[in-house]
Amino acid sequence: MRSSAEPATRLQGPWSTLLLLFCVHSPLLAAAAEDAGPADHSAHRFIESSARLGIEFTHRHFGTGEKYMPENMAPGLVVFDFDGDGLLDIYLVQGIPLLGDRDVPEAVNKLYRQTPEGIFVDVTARAGVGDSGYGMGASFGDYDRDGDLDLYVTNYGPNALFRNRGDGTFEDATAEAHVECPLWSVSSGFFDPDRDGDLDLYVTNYLDFAFDNHKWCGNAQTGERAYCHPDVYNAIPDCFFRNEGDGRFTEVSREVGIVLTPDGVGLGVAFADLDGDGNQDIYVANDARMNYLYLGDGEGRFTESSLLAGVGFNASGAAESSMGVEIGDLDGDALVDIFLTHLDEQTNTLYRNLGEGMFLDSTDAAGLGPPSLPWVGFGTVFFDHDNDGDLDIFVTNGHIIDNIELFDASRAHRQPLQLYDNLGDGRFAEISEVLGVDDVLVGRGAVGADLDRDGDLDIVMMQNDGPTLVLQNRHGSQANFLGVRLQGRQSNPQGFGASLELATRDWRRVRLLHSSTSYASQGPAETHFGLGTAKFADELVVRWPAGRVQRLESLRAGFTYTLTEGVAPLSGREPQEE
Repeated sequence: MRSSAEPATRLQGPWSTLLLLFCVHSPLLAAAAEDAGPADHSAHRFIESSARLGIEFTHRHFGTGEKYMPENMAPGLVVFDFDGDGLLDIYLVQGIPLLGDRDVPEAVNKLYRQTPEGIFVDVTARAGVGDSGYGMGASFGDYDRDGDLDLYVTNYGPNALFRNRGDGTFEDATAEAHVECPLWSVSSGFFDPDRDGDLDLYVTNYLDFAFDNHKWCGNAQTGERAYCHPDVYNAIPDCFFRNEGDGRFTEVSREVGIVLTPDGVGLGVAFADLDGDGNQDIYVANDARMNYLYLGDGEGRFTESSLLAGVGFNASGAAESSMGVEIGDLDGDALVDIFLTHLDEQTNTLYRNLGEGMFLDSTDAAGLGPPSLPWVGFGTVFFDHDNDGDLDIFVTNGHIIDNIELFDASRAHRQPLQLYDNLGDGRFAEISEVLGVDDVLVGRGAVGADLDRDGDLDIVMMQNDGPTLVLQNRHGSQANFLGVRLQGRQSNPQGFGASLELATRDWRRVRLLHSSTSYASQGPAETHFGLGTAKFADELVVRWPAGRVQRLESLRAGFTYTLTEGVAPLSGREPQEE
């Protein structure tokens, strides 16, 4: 059985803009498939491919030695299909000189469009999205319901909203939409907490840093200067914009219950139904302060409940330096767990969902504590790297103090990447060697996505003041996955907030389709299930944000299906072969 929209892709082929999507064979991807290594932990499963794919982007923070705080925190990215051709494209965020002459040719965000040959081409100028603010991150969603993905960019300073015209170009709609939020924003995300079908916008804001309140931090005796701890600056409130349905937004934080006290130092944000009541909630990762859990009532109002839920502080009752946040069902119990990345000498933290709105710090029980203790985590991605059906965890690391070795010789600015394999029993094992990256890096935002449409998930990650990396997955299990893409009608167009439950003969798994993820980043609006050895999925249950439930049966592995809300599936139809 399939949805009324045909399966959207066959292996090694891009999606078209039609409901029945054709396939184009890529010699480049076929060669990569033939090179795929064995599925064991001793072999590199990933290969760094940015240059080969045409992505030659280096982030610059334009530091002057004055240690201005925004310099060490960026950047993020998004992976999305901006032109609707079925191929995933990449938007990368850039810095600018904070003072002096800002007319630097390379100081502009970049949009890379993927060609049918699997190569990425810089189309920034033509698309009109070369925002020249001091970039921190980005997110996307179809806020005006015209069928095209729009782009929101967070900056140190006014943010930018680019409305997609549908012809491969964008227009700056920031002033018209009233979403500047001219503070120091980091993460953002579109979601629909009032279930009206329009995407609202949440923006995390960090500190009140300004050049006229710039502090001197470091070692006064030696004169060595360093970036300051966030505690030396005041916090600033987040922005919550309600979509009015006419292209405009209204800032309604106070009205809907978003905290406006100076306690939040927001870096990461995630959206999901975290207490199981069917409503969309907000989780905010605050740096060295209590994290926030805003429970939604389904009508667009929220109640802050992090202490009652057990997700404000870790098991020791301590606030941690939360940077990145990721959510998903890690242990297969159909409940949404929360994972946070933190500073060194803290551990990354896993909050396991116990049901009924309660969570337990399960970091040590899951084996995630000691391996993360030496590192400063930022971007994090839940993804099934080996298509065995379980969600694994990827983390980028990199210190926030670029000369940390001068103050503590046991620490390092550049740090390794980490990959944790889900063992299926609530525990994880670090297998970072399969990433094939021996270099230490200054990791920030990261996204998981099947860039080459070969059936396994790749990683795109950003560095602070360093090149972008594309870790291409060479696992080689090219039929044991199933993808789902949603088209909302009553719900929001991308189906953000949907829960998808897939069952095979041996197991049942839940995935979420949500917007903001990782750190200041967002992955594609599609869902990936690894199927292990299964050739079919017995059942797919989609719970749409507006409340409708749809079921499909007998879905073949190796395809991505497009499901339209409220359109009855047609029985007895197999996916068309190439």
